[in-house]
Amino acid sequence: MKTLPKPLTIADVAFIVGGEALGDLAHTVTGVADLADATLSDAVFLENRKYTALAGTAPAGCLFLAPDLKDTPCAAKGKVIVDEPRAAFAKLVRMIDEHAKTKILPTHSLKSSIHGKAALGPNVSVGDFVVIERGAAVGENTVVMPQVYIGVNAKVGRNCLIYPQVVIRDECVIGDGVIIHPGAVIGADGFGFLTDKKTGKHTKIPQIGNVVIEAGCEIGANVTIDRGAVGSTVVKAGTQIDNLVQIGHNARLGRDCVVVSQTGIAGSTHVGNNVVLAGQAGVAGHLTIGDGAIITAQTGVMSDVPPKTVLFGSPGRPHREAFKLQALFSRLPELFDKVKELEKKLGASAGK
Repeated sequence: MKTLPKPLTIADVAFIVGGEALGDLAHTVTGVADLADATLSDAVFLENRKYTALAGTAPAGCLFLAPDLKDTPCAAKGKVIVDEPRAAFAKLVRMIDEHAKTKILPTHSLKSSIHGKAALGPNVSVGDFVVIERGAAVGENTVVMPQVYIGVNAKVGRNCLIYPQVVIRDECVIGDGVIIHPGAVIGADGFGFLTDKKTGKHTKIPQIGNVVIEAGCEIGANVTIDRGAVGSTVVKAGTQIDNLVQIGHNARLGRDCVVVSQTGIAGSTHVGNNVVLAGQAGVAGHLTIGDGAIITAQTGVMSDVPPKTVLFGSPGRPHREAFKLQALFSRLPELFDKVKELEKKLGASAGK
């Protein structure tokens, strides 16, 4: 169980999240938990109807519910009715997280290597074995954890959190409030080369651009974002990138996108705002994906995608069309047998 900064009554919780309190309003909760692990001291939430039966037996202290689930039988001491139960639950989680964090003193480890011409803002914390190169700048209140590399003339904004073993290469720009998880590489060389048509030999094309990640983005563990061949690879403000994602050189991702694990985006593709790329989606190069499009898991995108389109399959097709085709595929043996039967009948008729 994760503990709240102080005990809260059901009435207190309802006030904090702006919900309607029902049940024993004086009952107190001291922490949060999953519904399956709840005790009478925990706040929990129910969002998926699949777990309504569990809500009837889980001895929670406070249960967040949406209005349409208001009358769901539950074993909790109290309910709080809110439009978005998960968001209400997240408010309590944030209270716990902010309280639990040990304040990191703004110190520069003697084991770090900070170039004399690097610029560090107020209250920057630099961990062991960090390397910050000439001309690099790190904004105020940013935490740079151990073994991070920040290259020549790279810029990291204010209030960022850079986890261990992140590489931010030369000239790359990281906006304010960005979180980068362990092992991410920002600004690796793009996959650019020329192939000699006669010999088949490959020759590297220097990659002299950079990466620009705007404010409020979160970059997952072991993500690689390649620098532009010329110009910038860009991730616009608020975009969330899961672990193990590859973004090719000169790609541009719009605002508030969600890119899920193992997705690959090839070079020079432009992704609009509020696009969702689900797990293992693959996007070919030099394409445009319109605002609000949803690319479902394992979908292969081989052509431009209009705004608000939902694609499924490989190659990606409109969602409803793809599901109809899947249904037909399952009937192919049956249809094949019917065709063979018709051929026999027609052959017999022709013989007469």
